[in-house]
Amino acid sequence: MNTGPERASSPPGDEAQPNGARTGVAIAAEHVSKRFGHVEALRDASIKADYGEIVALFGDNGAGKSTFLRILQGIHRPDKGQVTVANEPVTMHSVRDAQQLGVDTVYQDLALAPDLSVIDNMFLGHEVYHKSPLGALGVLDRRTMAERTDAALRELGINLPSLNVPVRDLSGGQRQAVAVGRAVMWSRTAVLMDEPTAARGARQSELVCDMMRTVAGRGLGVVVVSHDLPRILAVADRVVILWRGATALDAPARDLTVPEAVAIMVGYKQESAA
Repeated sequence: MNTGPERASSPPGDEAQPNGARTGVAIAAEHVSKRFGHVEALRDASIKADYGEIVALFGDNGAGKSTFLRILQGIHRPDKGQVTVANEPVTMHSVRDAQQLGVDTVYQDLALAPDLSVIDNMFLGHEVYHKSPLGALGVLDRRTMAERTDAALRELGINLPSLNVPVRDLSGGQRQAVAVGRAVMWSRTAVLMDEPTAARGARQSELVCDMMRTVAGRGLGVVVVSHDLPRILAVADRVVILWRGATALDAPARDLTVPEAVAIMVGYKQESAA
């Protein structure tokens, strides 16, 4: 039976600092391998995002990015290697375990319920009920949910015309903002982003990048999987590149150009060195 994430009793180094900021590792995976039958999806993959840091995860198709992200989400367990959350080695069995550890995800398809309002989407699975006999009857405390939704979105610089409209009536950029806002509202440690600028216009993509900076500025670790190399290189602090299931590069983003990243992604440097 899954009783939640397995972790040490006292996480080292995650105490609140005098200035209110946390230090150390928000989320990491070291020397991870994962097989599915005869297919070796990952063979030696590592990544680390510290508190307040944006780390981009790049790789060509089939490099193992999706599998690696699912391990960080708690969907898959690695065959070998160690996952760390909030400075502490953990074993996760599900997405719920990751969420209990303060790790949430902004999915590529946004995972929003289009017929529900912004408020209902923000609290989907986290509904607040009245602290009164009404709560026992399953009556939602919509006022509290509305106030918390408004505060969470405003903190990210997100202004919507209404919080009560169905999400389907919002623009693509506004729906993206709701998905990011929801993940951040329930995250305490790290936010994972899966292709957040895919199929977005230039303005919408820049808004997403602005939100990444705001999220990191709140002290959360950010891991972003993307094919949008120029834009994500400009916002990331560090870059990790996978090649054939292994980490081929882990370097500061400022030291990397797009052509260099592409060469590593397609294995040019690795094959030249072989």
